[in-house]
Amino acid sequence: MRKLITVALLIVLALSASGRAFAGDSPFQNMTTYPEGQYKVGADFIAGEYVLLNTSDYSGYFSISSDANGRDIVANGLFEVNSIVTVYNGEYLELSRCIAVDAGDFYSAYSIKTELDGTMLKVGYDIMPGEYKLLASSDQPGYYCIYDSSRQTDIADNDLFKNSAWVTVKYGQYLVLSRCHIQ
Repeated sequence: MRKLITVALLIVLALSASGRAFAGDSPFQNMTTYPEGQYKVGADFIAGEYVLLNTSDYSGYFSISSDANGRDIVANGLFEVNSIVTVYNGEYLELSRCIAVDAGDFYSAYSIKTELDGTMLKVGYDIMPGEYKLLASSDQPGYYCIYDSSRQTDIADNDLFKNSAWVTVKYGQYLVLSRCHIQ
């Protein structure tokens, strides 16, 4: 039953503005997807960009490392709804409490809803370039982070804020929202 609720939640979270209805058990059945586990890029799947979708009541987790033991971490993170990563041949990707969907497949049919907390948005796909007002979702400070790529290694801008904040994003950037959402 929990798995059914999780799949239903993913369907709701990933719906595009068109409100597309789905046939079958999984909206991703015709897409390249990978369940949780550890993968060697180039051996287990193709290098490239992937949308990671949380499949749990807890935070999803990913780790990209340059060694099989996962000790030389290139990037890692916890996320509530989704994250977006790019992996290269020879790297190792570990997925916990999430699935990976090929980004090309995902964005051919879906986008991430902007009113959700805990999302990572791709500028030019989920949102258009421009200026946005962010609202903190609770009495805790909101947080945003802007990356220039989905490698998630270099932060272009970030801030911890109370109540509201304004951000400007450019085409090709990635906006991470935690405890906040776009107004």
